[in-house]
Amino acid sequence: MAERIFKRKAYQKMLNWKAESAGKSALLVEGARRVGKSTLVKHFAEQEYE
Repeated sequence: MAERIFKRKAYQKMLNWKAESAGKSALLVEGARRVGKSTLVKHFAEQEYE
């Protein structure tokens, strides 16, 4: 069964951060518990980095 990832506004913000920072700053992802922060970051890393 394939994992289903929902499109989120935060993903676009992460793409903007990646383009603007060019690896010179860290990204802090904050939010309530159990809303998908870790899943979002994991998916971002798999898609945007080797």
